[in-house]
Amino acid sequence: MAVKDAVPDAPKEPSVAKPKGDQVDPDYLDAIKEANEAENREKDFKSRTRWRRMKETLIEWGSLSSCHGIPHMVEAHSTIAVIIWIIILIICFCIFMYFFIDTIIQFFSFGKTVELELDVTEMLFPTITICNINPYKLSLIEQNPQLNALLTVYEEVMSASTG
Repeated sequence: MAVKDAVPDAPKEPSVAKPKGDQVDPDYLDAIKEANEAENREKDFKSRTRWRRMKETLIEWGSLSSCHGIPHMVEAHSTIAVIIWIIILIICFCIFMYFFIDTIIQFFSFGKTVELELDVTEMLFPTITICNINPYKLSLIEQNPQLNALLTVYEEVMSASTG
């Protein structure tokens, strides 16, 4: 048994064929570098506790959240700021729940509102004003000779068609 096999934590060489000769292939170096980085990431992940991983996941979720206030709470720089944001979020959530539950209760009560008022008294007929909304004044048309001629032709055609 070799010494390398007896040591369990000895770094393992990546399974990439070593180039022959004095030339070192850049792809070979990149493969070794990537393998070492992957191994370091795996060791780092395993060394973190479950609490630390959960905390990192919550911080990542909070910073990317679209819920108003949560990114502010995550990015706060002091404990006081975090506590203030937590209090604000709890108060807003309680207000939301109050109005939400109140709306649901009103909806499922199936309430009906009918107001009927009968007032049988003598009513006065309303005054009616008829307003001429015609933008053309006949007196101004009659002053213009061309428009007066047109008006005369129009009146003759209308009287011929009715009579």
